[in-house]
Amino acid sequence: MGGEAGGAGKKKKGGRPRVIFMFEMSPDRRHLMEVALTYAERGLAACRMAAQSNPGDVEAHLDYASALIDAGRAGEAAAPIDEALRIDRTSAEALTLRGIALATSRRWAEAAQAFEAAAAADPGSVAARMGRAMACVRLGRHDDAIESYEKAVRLDPSSADARIGLGGALDAAGRKAEALAEFDKALRMDPGSVAAHAKRGYALLGMERYGRAHAAFARAVRIEPDLAVAHVGRGRALLGMDRPRRAHAAFARAARIDPELAVAHAWRGRALLGMERYGRAHAAFARAARLDPGSARAHRGSAEALHRLGRPRRALAAIDRAVEAEPLVARTHLVRSAILYGMGRPDEAVAACEEAARLNPDNKGIAKVLAAMRREQSGGGGGSGGRQRQRRRLKMP
Repeated sequence: MGGEAGGAGKKKKGGRPRVIFMFEMSPDRRHLMEVALTYAERGLAACRMAAQSNPGDVEAHLDYASALIDAGRAGEAAAPIDEALRIDRTSAEALTLRGIALATSRRWAEAAQAFEAAAAADPGSVAARMGRAMACVRLGRHDDAIESYEKAVRLDPSSADARIGLGGALDAAGRKAEALAEFDKALRMDPGSVAAHAKRGYALLGMERYGRAHAAFARAVRIEPDLAVAHVGRGRALLGMDRPRRAHAAFARAARIDPELAVAHAWRGRALLGMERYGRAHAAFARAARLDPGSARAHRGSAEALHRLGRPRRALAAIDRAVEAEPLVARTHLVRSAILYGMGRPDEAVAACEEAARLNPDNKGIAKVLAAMRREQSGGGGGSGGRQRQRRRLKMP
């Protein structure tokens, strides 16, 4: 989940608004900000005229670039930023703005380089450290992200945003307990931080502490009722607590708040699977896949629903798309194994289950299914009737 990176709307020294990290906002907050950003257009003309009237003024060019980014026109900010850097190649503020503009366009590698240059120009810049860290998280460079966030915390120990960012990077690196400690520190600094409550909830989900995760998400939605990603988290906690109907209600609310949020539809499909409503589940997964064609979760869920509906060829096509999108997840190969087994292709089913076991060797459930498949394959199922009963039992591990 993206956090609400800090300080939207605050003024920094010199009068220029601190740029809003919209790419870090949740989709529902981003929609609200898009409405607010229409007002930023009013200042663009004045900033543009000021830059044109004062071509040698770095501040004028940066004011214009900042206004463009605030107005959602980050691609156009490159020209005034480049002009500012032509005047002063070592301007940390210009380099930071370049990083923000690139990150807003999701050009993460280039953004990381710009933030690194900004940090080199101004070693005391918290914004440059946090910007680099955020870009590194997106690039999967978790150790680099943690290092940058730790530097930001040392530079500004009172920054709740830096603690939240550090917690998110630790969580992404699988260091859940340490992440939780950082979110708790952030909440002591800012008890009303929606981002800290929501990210704390996701860390607890990863630790399978579903009751505590649900409580964290409930606090987040009390503060901001239309935070779709918090409703998704709340639903996931309820699924972990084996409450699929309540989970479905949470996912459905998230989808109403943000109909374009693919993950809300995918998890809604998962809840419907738990309720054995396979047709509706498939529809939910299909919608998620339309919104995010690269979502392995959506394709895998669609395959499970189609398998349950007795449509094996379509199920196999869907799970093959999931494998293509996400080849290193054991659950995907396990579902593929079940589909192939149900189609009477036991050799391929065993091979798929072996791949699942290789990817997750500690999962006893996968090992048990694989052993049963091998017994069946070797003729140990107790006659043809026994083999057919065994096949039905193994239809969906």
